Amino acid sequence: MRPTTITFDDADEAAATSAALEAAGWYVEADRDRFLGEDDDEEVVFLVLTDASADEARAHVAGDGFVV
Repeated sequence: MRPTTITFDDADEAAATSAALEAAGWYVEADRDRFLGEDDDEEVVFLVLTDASADEARAHVAGDGFVV
């Protein structure tokens, strides 16, 4: 099974979503990644990966997270 990926521009929103998914009993991994093609290491996207389906994950997204 492929994990559901949720992307965020804000670290706090990613952390809040991770906490909400974990509290609901889902497996969660959090990471960050540079934007492709950017020279600036400060330009990152925050990622949350979970075993929740995309529909289930959307119910726990804080802020402007985008479910891929």
